[in-house]
Amino acid sequence: MTISGIVDVGVKNVSKVADGAAKTSVAAGNNNRVAFSVTEDLGGGMKAIANAQMRFDPTTGTTEAANVRPLFQGETRVGLTGGFGTVMLGRGLTALQLPNGGNSDPWGVTTVAGSVYAAGFATDYAAGGEGRIDQGIWYTSPSFGGFTVSGSYSPRKVVVGGVGSKTPLSLNALYANGPLVVGLGNEENRAGDTLTQVYGNYDLGAAKLFASYATIKGGTAAERALAGTFSAASSAVNSGNGATGPVAADGKIKNWTIGATAPMGAATLRVGYSQWNGNGAAGQKDDNKFGLGVKYDLSKRTFVYTDVASQTRKNNTGLAADGKDNTKVTSFDLGIAHSF
Repeated sequence: MTISGIVDVGVKNVSKVADGAAKTSVAAGNNNRVAFSVTEDLGGGMKAIANAQMRFDPTTGTTEAANVRPLFQGETRVGLTGGFGTVMLGRGLTALQLPNGGNSDPWGVTTVAGSVYAAGFATDYAAGGEGRIDQGIWYTSPSFGGFTVSGSYSPRKVVVGGVGSKTPLSLNALYANGPLVVGLGNEENRAGDTLTQVYGNYDLGAAKLFASYATIKGGTAAERALAGTFSAASSAVNSGNGATGPVAADGKIKNWTIGATAPMGAATLRVGYSQWNGNGAAGQKDDNKFGLGVKYDLSKRTFVYTDVASQTRKNNTGLAADGKDNTKVTSFDLGIAHSF
């Protein structure tokens, strides 16, 4: 059994916050976690594997999002792996959600500067389900020269008035060989929303380049009625009236990102830009986010970092006659992380 994890805490400042909220806070920059991984050799080239990942808020000692998310938010899966590939059962990130953010975002979906790479979509809109499925089944093929295909599915439905919602399905193809990583995936959640994304990176040595392009389509109003709650934070995007929410019913979001990392001794510079068109409702304008930061390694397991991000939410209230009612938010962080 292997025990691993990360503890990451920093000071964060946000220029605009909700009434009564503090602009400066001590908060996590990454998803703090303790992970347990087990492998047992069964012979004949087959192994049993199991993973369980606890997630927590290091500033309060509670589980993530003020105890809203499950204790084992990260993953709870068990399965078999061998020449046939890997089959797992339980709860975890979907076939597309597992590789896309880390391979398209220079920050690996951490800190205030992380890119917006799947605006308005969440695998499950219930709290804690942002990129994950419960009661899931996963399959990943063996690698063929760096090429793998994977899929995940859950038979779990939400039933309203005797009518069931859709069942989450995710498919992904990934090529990772040498300096090049390229992925293509498609996913549908229980609300009928779909995410189609191409993503990847290329390591030039002096720098690593990142990019992604995604289209997010909203399900119908009837499918939304069956989907239940919409409380997942990662689904929240500009809705054009000052509120936040997922992609609009029958709406469409186009979302693209570019970025790079450049190692300079113990330091790594990180830069990224992402753009998307509000929440896909009629009359939405393009929203954008720019991030810049530096990570400095103190050792193989400990580093400090600082980042700044500027995010513009266009047409945020929809009240301006010229349609340029913008809100700009600037965020800054300074933190330290230790992995074990």
